[in-house]
Parts: sequence; C-alpha cells; structure tokens
Amino acid sequence: MPPKNATAAAVGKTLEDRREQARDAALKELKALRNDLNTLEAVLSGRRKKADFSPFDVVHGAFEIFRHAASVFEAEDLLAACARELEAAKALEYLQRHGANELVKPAGWHWISPRGEMHCLGKADETEKAAEKLALLLQSGRRPKRRDKTAEANSDGGDVGDAPVGPAVSPQA
Repeated sequence: MPPKNATAAAVGKTLEDRREQARDAALKELKALRNDLNTLEAVLSGRRKKADFSPFDVVHGAFEIFRHAASVFEAEDLLAACARELEAAKALEYLQRHGANELVKPAGWHWISPRGEMHCLGKADETEKAAEKLALLLQSGRRPKRRDKTAEANSDGGDVGDAPVGPAVSPQA
C-alpha cells in the first residue's frame, strides 16, 4: 500500500493537470469566440455577407468557455479542500504521535506533560490550533542549545592566555 503522502500528491498532481488543461482550452475558446464576435460585428455592420457566419458558433463558443472555466474553478476548490484536509490530517497525526488525547469531559484536545500537568490544547474541532499549541509546549520544555565553547570564551572576555604579553605599564609612570 503506497504511503498517504504519495496518494495525496498524485491526486493533487492530477487535479493540477486537469485544471491546466481546462484553462488552456478556455483560453483557446476565448480566442475563437473573439474571432466569431468580430465576424458577427462585420456581418451586422454590413461589411460581410450573412452566408459567411453562423450565430450558433457564438453560442457554442460561449458555452465551451463556461464549461472549461467551471472545470478550472472546481479543480481549484478541490485542491484547496485537499490542502485543508491534508493539513488537518498532519495535525491529527502530530497530536496522536506526541500523546495528546481528545477528551469528552473536559471537552477538547488535552496533553499531559511528563511532570503530570494537564494542558488544554483547544476544542475538538480545532485540530490545527491544538497541534500548534502542543508544538509550542513541547518546544518550551526543551533546554536551550549549548553555546559553542569559542563563543563562550569570547563572551566571557577571553582566556587567561589572551592577556597582553610584556611589562605592565602603569598609568602613573
């Protein structure tokens, strides 16, 4: 069974491809409709004969533009919905991986720290916010990173070996 991320990526790629195909087709139809409208204008103004033009071409072109544009907008909505669901799934996985639980009473996401403190992370339907709060709690519980020894020596004023070599000159002399 392929991993979930690969499946989501494949679905996203397919939706993006279909959206691009529909967008290209709509743009092509727009150009054709412009030509048909120019021809219609020429027929109505008397520069061309009626035999050269079919009004059905204008209607058909407009319908094709509508159909392709609707496909583009639908694909964009589906991509946005997929992205939201993927983020929610990642947040839920993060919460479960770090030991957070969705409780009934008190309602919502809760996490018990290693010290035994219970933290309310958020409402049950706000999975992303609860994951962010848990990440902050987990991050704040870590020790700060150790500074480099060379950085410590420079910030403390240097080592004893860094003292000036030679006779000390007093300011009174």
